[in-house]
Amino acid sequence: MDWEKLVEQIPTVIEKVRTDYVLNNMIIRDDIFGILEKHCTVVYYPIENEINCGFHTKRFVKDKLEDFVYINTAKTIAEQVFAAAHELGHVWGVATQVWELAGEQGTLESKTEERIINRFAAELLMPTKEFRKTFLAHMEKLGLDTNKLRLVDLIRVMVLQMNDYMVPYESVRRRVVETKIITQELGEALLKNEEAILPLVNAFSKDQNTMLDRVTAKKTIPGLRNLLETAEKSGELSIYAINKIKKDFDIDDINGTEDIVEISIEGAKHGEN
Repeated sequence: MDWEKLVEQIPTVIEKVRTDYVLNNMIIRDDIFGILEKHCTVVYYPIENEINCGFHTKRFVKDKLEDFVYINTAKTIAEQVFAAAHELGHVWGVATQVWELAGEQGTLESKTEERIINRFAAELLMPTKEFRKTFLAHMEKLGLDTNKLRLVDLIRVMVLQMNDYMVPYESVRRRVVETKIITQELGEALLKNEEAILPLVNAFSKDQNTMLDRVTAKKTIPGLRNLLETAEKSGELSIYAINKIKKDFDIDDINGTEDIVEISIEGAKHGEN
C-alpha cells in the first residue's frame, strides 16, 4: 500500500462530492450535521463514559439497506463535528473511491479504511488552502515571527484554528503537519508532550467566545416527532412504544395543536407551492 498515493486522491474525491452534493462553503463547521442528515438517518444521543464519538451502520428498512449514523452528544461539539465528517465519509464510501483511484489491488483493510476516512474528514473540514491562509492571518494579527515562534504562541494560534473550523485540538495538531505548517518531528513532539500542552489549550479556549467545549447532550432523530405522530394516528405502534420513545428522547407533548389560525401572505396564491 502506498499511503502518499492514497492521500493524493482525497482532494479529487472531495471535489467530486462537493460538486455532486452542492457544497459551496469551503469552511463547513457545524453545517456538517445538516449535510449528514440529508444522506442518512442520524441519531443524536448522549452516552457518558463512552470512548466513541460516533459510528456508522447499515440496516434493512422495508427491504432496503439504509445508512444510520450515531453521534454521541455527551462529547464536545468540536468532537461531534469531526465525528460527523468522519461518518459522512463512510456513508459516501470515500475509502473505496480513494482506494480505486489510487489503483490499489487487494482487500481494503478496516484499519486503512479508518485512516483514509480520518484524512478525508480533516481535508473536508479544514481545506489546505483555507487552513494555511487563516493560520498565517492569525500569525500576522498577533505579530508573530515564523522564524522565532514560541511554543506557547504556536498553541495560541492552533486554538484559534480550532475555533475557526470547530474541530478538536488533536485534529488541528495533525492538520498543521499535513499542511506542512510544521514538521513531522515537531508534530510528534507536540503529541509526546500533550499532557503539558492541554492546559494551555484549555486556557486559550476560555479566552474566546467559543462553543468548542460545549456538550449539547442532545437527544433526537431529525423528524422523529412527525414520525411518532404519524405512527400514533395510523396505529402502527402501540401507545406504550410511542410513550417510551418520547421518554427516551425527551419529547414533550404539544398542547393547542388543533387550534385554527388564518394567515395572509402577500403575493401568494391559494394552493401555490
